[in-house]
Amino acid sequence: MLVKNHNRMRIILVLFFIVLTQISCLKLGAPFKGLPPGIWRGVLYLSDDLSGFDEKSNGELPFNFEVIYDTPDSFHIVIHNGEERIIVNDIRMGTDRRTARDTLWIDFPVYDSHIKAQYEEDAIEGFWVARNRKDYQIKFKALNGHTNRFFQLPDPPKADLSGKWECTFEEETDHPYKTIGDFKQNGNELTGTFMSNTGDDRFLEGQVNGDRLYLSTFDGSHAYLYEAKILPDGSLTGIYRSGKHYKTYWSGHRNDTLQAKDLGDPFSLTKMKDASERFTIALPDPEGNIVDISKGRYAGKPKIIQIMGTWCPNCRDETNFLLEYLAKHPEPGFEIVGISFERHTDEAKAINAIKTYRDKLKIPYSILYGGSNDKAKASLVLPMLNNVMAYPTLIFLDADDKVVSIHTGFEGPATSGYKEFKDEFDLLVKKMTQVHE
Repeated sequence: MLVKNHNRMRIILVLFFIVLTQISCLKLGAPFKGLPPGIWRGVLYLSDDLSGFDEKSNGELPFNFEVIYDTPDSFHIVIHNGEERIIVNDIRMGTDRRTARDTLWIDFPVYDSHIKAQYEEDAIEGFWVARNRKDYQIKFKALNGHTNRFFQLPDPPKADLSGKWECTFEEETDHPYKTIGDFKQNGNELTGTFMSNTGDDRFLEGQVNGDRLYLSTFDGSHAYLYEAKILPDGSLTGIYRSGKHYKTYWSGHRNDTLQAKDLGDPFSLTKMKDASERFTIALPDPEGNIVDISKGRYAGKPKIIQIMGTWCPNCRDETNFLLEYLAKHPEPGFEIVGISFERHTDEAKAINAIKTYRDKLKIPYSILYGGSNDKAKASLVLPMLNNVMAYPTLIFLDADDKVVSIHTGFEGPATSGYKEFKDEFDLLVKKMTQVHE
C-alpha cells in the first residue's frame, strides 16, 4: 500500500513539474501582447482575372515584413523589399466594435493608406486601403514564420538574369514604352528594378523558379507584381500588375550596354516654352498663405522647385535625397520650394495629405498646393512649361528666377544611375549659385 501511494505521489509530482515547466516556457517564449514577433509573409490578392497570360503567381503579390517588439506591449514593423527596409510605427491594436474581433490597423500616413485586418495567433486577414483613391481596397493575408517571398522550394533556375535588359511595356497598346530592367541574381534569389525615362520602380525582390521570373514590391503606396517566362532564346515575355487597377504585358532581351539616358535625356524632356522668360508662381501653402517665389525670403535667391506628389514613392526618394543634402549643407546658398499635385479631389483632404507628409518627414522647406495630379491640369498651373511629364521633376533657378536646368524624373537609390544623378545635382547647384555670385 505504501509503495502504491509512493508511486502515485511520484506521478503527481512529475505531472506538476511538467505543467510548471510548460507554463514557464510560455512565459519566456511569448513575452508580448498581440502579433508574434519575427518574419511574416504577407500577400495582396490583386486579381483573380488571369486571362491573357499563364500566370503561375495567380495575381498574388507576396512581400515580407518583420514584427519587432520595442517593449512587451509595443512593436513596430519593418517591410523588406530587396535592400530596402521600411520602418512602420503607426500601428494600433484593439477590438473592432462592429465585429467584436481583435483588429490591427497598420497606417502609412505619408501615402494616405492603411491595412485594416483581423488577427488570431499567427495569422492576419483583412484589406489594404488606399484612401486617396475612390473605393480602393485589396484583400490582404499574412502568416507568421514564413520567410519565403514566392516559393519555399523553388526549382533550379534555367538562367542567370543578372545584368541589364531592354524591355518594352504596354505591348498590347499602340503606345508601347521602353524601360531598362536592371537585375542581380544569386541562385534563385532575384533583386533589381525597372527604369524608365521618368523614374524607376524602386526596390523589387523575388525569385527565378525554373523558367520563370517573379518580382514584387509593396511600400504602402506601390503594389507591383511582375512575372515573366524565360523563352528558349533567352528572352523574356510576361505580365505586370500595379494594384488591382492596372495590368499590361511586357517583353525583354539582354542588353548590357544600355544606359538610362538611352531612354531619353532627363534634362531635355521638360522645357520652358520661352527660355528668356522668368519662372514665376504664387500658390497657397497648407496653411492658406499665398507664397510668391519671387518675393519675400525667396527674392533674389537661387531656387530649386520640386514638382511632386505626396502619393508618389519616387518623389519621397527624391525628398529624402534633398533632406540628406540639406543635412550635409545647412547653408546651401539656395531655397527649395515644393509644389505638390495630389490625387485627392477634395481640396481639404489634399491639403491635409501635404501637412502630414511635411510633418512626418520633417521637411524644412515650403510645400505649396498645386491642385490635381492629372498632368494635363498640372500643366495649366505651370503654363510656362511645355508639359508636366513626370512626378518628380526638379527645376533649377538662378537668383533672377531664370531656368538653369530642368531634370525630369528621378533615378533613385534602387538604380545604378543614382550616383550619377547625385554628381549631376552637385554640378547644377554650383552652376545655379555661381550665376548669382
